[in-house]
Amino acid sequence: MSRLEEKIIGHALDGSFLGNPENLESVLLGINDGVYLVDRDRRIVFWNCACEEITGYAAGEVLGRPCSDNILKHTDRQGNSLCESELCPLYRSMLTGAAGEEPLTVLALKKDGSRLAVEVSVAPLRGEGGEIVGGVEVFRDVTRKNELEEARASFLSGVTHELKTPLTVIRGNLEMILEGDTGEINPTQRSFLSDNLEEAKRLEKLINDLLDLARYETVEFSTRYETVEFSIEYQAVDLDKVLERVARNFLDEAERKGLEIELRLSHIRMFGDPDRLYQAFANLLSNAVKYTEAGGISVEAAAKKGWAVVRVKDSGVGIDEGELPRIFEPFYRAHDGGKRAGEGSGMGLAIVRRIVDSHGGKLKVESKRGEGSLFTVYLPLTPLDRTIPPEEEKGS
Repeated sequence: MSRLEEKIIGHALDGSFLGNPENLESVLLGINDGVYLVDRDRRIVFWNCACEEITGYAAGEVLGRPCSDNILKHTDRQGNSLCESELCPLYRSMLTGAAGEEPLTVLALKKDGSRLAVEVSVAPLRGEGGEIVGGVEVFRDVTRKNELEEARASFLSGVTHELKTPLTVIRGNLEMILEGDTGEINPTQRSFLSDNLEEAKRLEKLINDLLDLARYETVEFSTRYETVEFSIEYQAVDLDKVLERVARNFLDEAERKGLEIELRLSHIRMFGDPDRLYQAFANLLSNAVKYTEAGGISVEAAAKKGWAVVRVKDSGVGIDEGELPRIFEPFYRAHDGGKRAGEGSGMGLAIVRRIVDSHGGKLKVESKRGEGSLFTVYLPLTPLDRTIPPEEEKGS
C-alpha cells in the first residue's frame, strides 16, 4: 500500500473525510489512483477523475448508483462475481469495520465491457461520531504489471523445466551405477559417485524451489479472490500428522549434531493442502537444524480462536534484527559472519511465506544474533476465515 493510500484509508477510519469535504475533493480529484466513496447502502457518492479514465464511466453516469450495478463489478479470474457477498472487499470492510490489511488483486468491468486487473485497498468510512456511514476504495490498473510478472514466471518455469530433464537422467544413471547395475565399483569410485549423487539431489531441490517460486509468482497470491496456475488442494488435514512427519524426516540430521527436536502438539484438524503445509514446515525445520549447533529445537502447535498457531523455535545463530524485513524475499540470504556462506538458495523462506499466504495465514519471525529464532505461523482452521490472527500473549 502506498503512502497516499495509507493517508486516504487513515482519513476514512478517523472520520476526518466528512469533517472537511472541500479538502477531500481537492486532494482526491487530481491523483492518479481511482478513488470512490459509497454510502451505507453502497451507492456511489464520490468518483474521482482517475476512476473516469480507468473505467470509462463519467461521474455523472455513476453517482447515486450502487457500486455493484455493472460499475466495476469485481470478479475473480473465472468471472464469478464478488459483489453482494462477503467476498466483496469493500462490503466486508464495511461489515467488519476494519480496513483491508493488504491490497487485493481482482478483475473489474469497464464501460466498454472489457475487464482489467485492478489492485484495490478498502476501508470503512466513518462519521465524526465514529459510526460507519459508508466505505472508500482506492484502486489502480495493474494489468500490464501482471502481464510482465506472468511473462517472467513463464520464462523461469520454462528454463527450470529444461534443466530438470537432463538432471533426472544424470541422477538415474548415478543411482544405477551405485546399485551395481553396471558392474562392480571400487570404494574410491563409490565415494566420488555418492558425492555426485548428493550434488545432483541438491541441484534437483534447487530447481524444484525455482519452479515453485515461478508458480507462486505468476500472479499475486490471494486464493479467495483469484484462480491461479498454482492451486491449493484444500482438504481435511490432521496438522499433528503433518508436523510429526516433518520432524521424523529431520531426526537423523538433528541427532548427528547432538540436537533434540521437541514436539508439543494438540490434536489440530484444519482445512488446507497437506503437501504444501509439509513443504512449508519442512523448510522452517530444515533451517532450524542447519543453523543450530547446540541446544535444541521445538515445534509447538495449538488451536486458538479459530486459528492454528505453530511455533518453530531454535537456539541457533539467529538473524540480525535489521535483516528480518528482508528474509522472506526470494534469493535473499542473511549474513552471519560466514557461517551461512555458500549454504542455501535463499528461496526456502520465500516459499514458506507464499504457502502461508495462499492459505490465508500470517507468518512472524523474532530473532536476535546469537540467540536463536522463533518463527510463528498462523493458519485459519477453515479457508474462508479472515479474522485477525491471535497474537502471542505477552509472556506466553
